[in-house]
Amino acid sequence: MKRGAVLAALLVGAHAGAQKLDVQQLTLANGMDWLIVEQHDAPVFTGYVRVRAGGLDEAPGEAGLAHLFEHLAFKGTPVLGTSDWAKERPLLDELAGVGDELTQLERSGQGTGARAVELRARLAVLTAQHRQLTDENALLTLYKVNGAVGLNATTDKDLTSYFASFPKNRLELWLLAEAQRLAAPVLRDFHSERAVVEEERRSSTESSPAGLLYEELNHLAFVGSPYRWPTIGYTSSLRGLSIAQAHAFFEKHYTASNAVGCIVGDVTVEQVKPLLERTFGLLPLRPRPSPPKFSEPAQRGPRRAVVSFDANPRVMIGFQAGPPLSRTGTVLDVIEALLSDGNSARLNRRLVFQERLAQSVGAFSAPGWRLDNLFVVSVVPLAGVTTKQVEDAVWDELRRLATEPLAVAELEKAKGRLAADVERKLMTNRGTAHLVSNWHALFGDWRELGRWLGEVRTVTPEEVARVSATLFVSERSNTIELVRRPGP
Repeated sequence: MKRGAVLAALLVGAHAGAQKLDVQQLTLANGMDWLIVEQHDAPVFTGYVRVRAGGLDEAPGEAGLAHLFEHLAFKGTPVLGTSDWAKERPLLDELAGVGDELTQLERSGQGTGARAVELRARLAVLTAQHRQLTDENALLTLYKVNGAVGLNATTDKDLTSYFASFPKNRLELWLLAEAQRLAAPVLRDFHSERAVVEEERRSSTESSPAGLLYEELNHLAFVGSPYRWPTIGYTSSLRGLSIAQAHAFFEKHYTASNAVGCIVGDVTVEQVKPLLERTFGLLPLRPRPSPPKFSEPAQRGPRRAVVSFDANPRVMIGFQAGPPLSRTGTVLDVIEALLSDGNSARLNRRLVFQERLAQSVGAFSAPGWRLDNLFVVSVVPLAGVTTKQVEDAVWDELRRLATEPLAVAELEKAKGRLAADVERKLMTNRGTAHLVSNWHALFGDWRELGRWLGEVRTVTPEEVARVSATLFVSERSNTIELVRRPGP
């Protein structure tokens, strides 16, 4: 068997079988968990550091702060990225003071006054002086000249993740640099990076029909949950973010006890353990932040809204689905595969190939995994097809799941697709590191992946019908329709 098939087979077994996947867990004195998977196929490794700090951890009014901090975390440390830290530090303090005062004036509507003009001029001078002392790409350059590939970071509603792959003899370098980033990041180029994130919002949401529709769906479906606001933030919230808020976010969330590390590749636990002790092990013991507190009222009827945009029509329907890591969540994972995983899945087969109603159709869970979630169906109709036509077809397929007997062969095929997706990921160092660290960071134990796969195997046709009949009802639906903006 191939490597991925072997690992997946171990995971899919009984609950105890999940423990056969050879993941060695090391917990440092400061509470940080590290997961080590030895794979000696090639002299390389993939490393992940995940912090349990995403969009849901932002305070109201700070939408986009977690993602902005991800950008700032690439700007170096007091050692990396500066030619003279003693000169740079007071300059950074003055930049922070001037920049935050200007931000406060802009928040209060005084951004065009004489004081604001004065502060902008001073900020430009300080920024020019600062750039003489720094190299904003020092960390990226260090990694690339040492053979890094797949170097990137992501922020979603639940986590912020930093990852890369290296030759095996660069393990200590990566651990040193990442521990420094977690210990003492220097928030250089705050205002320019804030502008970069604003531009990302314009391209990913404001000029994207899919992004805009998805954002509005979450506004409609959630009332009190932090899943309501987008990870990218809003232009207004981004422009109001200060350096002081970024520092406070770091101090609260970027603690060793709130992070998970993972190394997969040509390493040994005996080699890794002392390196961890003298890098990440030196980070202080600090309490893990409490989860956000909120109250999401029960939905009492269907919700519907229309978004006007200069694009072809499309529609999204989201159903309140509850916690992802639950029996209902597992059944919904199987339903997702039944509906849209592959050309032979029900929605694809009917809407795209048989009746020629849609360009594309998809079912997925969103927007995260730490809080109660949505089950979403998204459809882009073909030209000349109305959104009502595709909605009617989607609702008909959902009713069929609830009322018509599901063939065992079709159910087993859907389950097989879910297992095959895990198997594909486990065939690479990066895929293995992604899966293992993700499940551990989200649910507290990487073995939950094996338990989930074991539960997938036991889903019955009767459960699919029951969950469909309970969840896919008008009272739990949230529908967003995009219509083309009328011309002048």
